[in-house]
Amino acid sequence: MKTYFTLIIFSLLVFSLKAQWIELDTGMENPPVFNDVYAITPDIVVVVGANGTILKTTDGGETWVQKPSGTTEHLRKVQFPTPEIGYAVAAGSAFLKTTDGGETWNSVDTGTDCYFYNFSCVDENLIFITCSGNLMKSEDGGGVWNEIAPLSGGEIQFLNNEIGYAGEDSGGFFKTEDGGETWQELIWIPLPFQFLNENIGFYYMTGLYKTTDGGNNFELLGAGEGDLFSHIYVVGEGATWGILMGLLNGDGSSRGIVKILPSESYTEIIAWEYNDEIDMYSIHFANENTGYIVGIKNGKGAIWKNGTGVNTMSMEEHLIEKLKVYPNPVSGKLNIDFDKLAKADISLTDMTGKKVYTQSFTENKISIDVRNIAKGIYILKVNNYSQKIIIN
Repeated sequence: MKTYFTLIIFSLLVFSLKAQWIELDTGMENPPVFNDVYAITPDIVVVVGANGTILKTTDGGETWVQKPSGTTEHLRKVQFPTPEIGYAVAAGSAFLKTTDGGETWNSVDTGTDCYFYNFSCVDENLIFITCSGNLMKSEDGGGVWNEIAPLSGGEIQFLNNEIGYAGEDSGGFFKTEDGGETWQELIWIPLPFQFLNENIGFYYMTGLYKTTDGGNNFELLGAGEGDLFSHIYVVGEGATWGILMGLLNGDGSSRGIVKILPSESYTEIIAWEYNDEIDMYSIHFANENTGYIVGIKNGKGAIWKNGTGVNTMSMEEHLIEKLKVYPNPVSGKLNIDFDKLAKADISLTDMTGKKVYTQSFTENKISIDVRNIAKGIYILKVNNYSQKIIIN
């Protein structure tokens, strides 16, 4: 009961997902679950989901057209290595290919009826796919497939013919340097990860980690508040987006969107909507400003769009991009720094919804004495920015 009460309080304290993440109308009366999305451009987007569903928009989500897939299997992932050539894989034996930007799709014969888990396109020809516990590779766009080595289901990303990464469902985050024949464990648990190139990559584990040497070493850019992500998308070295894994009540649903700004001061900007009928499964950005999320809402497939790259209420209400809050946990004075003069309405609220501190400031640097506030977890609100604070 206490956990659910906490959820209700949180729903009143954080800003709505609808602020910049706008739910789109698919035009379908009963859209099925949507599992993955790929933004070829800010306006041209392809979504895949249950019952072989493939949707495409060419006007940034204003209108959607369903494309024949030739399958009723549960499509779980889609990638476009070029604007014209794309692939989609089912949680089953269907593997599809398009050569006209997602207008038409044809089945790819992999020479096996095994159960597909995931795949990674290096380019339009070089494709790796996990299939019933094995890693397979095609070097001619799906014409010929070769079995490489055992590899269980999970996230995979190959950067070239030799270097790849995998987060196995059975446990572990691994790297290969010989095209998947052998694997070296980097971390003992599977993690959401993404690499930008052979050297620079990120993973998230209650904080964002970065490597600049291909995964040999990782540096903690900043710690979060104990949250876990089911999926991350790295727009660039300056911004990473994540989908929260569960929302306090432990039911496994994901309703939280986090934007991480690791440069200078590490900041996590969290937005969610309290609705236990929402699950979010995948996120993809066409550029730093325009991204899409797919999932399910109230039993029907849902698509959300962000056209600003901002995760707060609005640009007008956004207090400041560079906001430093430290230390956290805190036992003496909580410091809040801004990079320019701005009016800030600040409050601390405990987990029962009671405000224990409220004040307005116009200074560049603020210090709040918390020594007379009881130990526990609080929500700090600075205008429309929200962050968990631990007082020791």
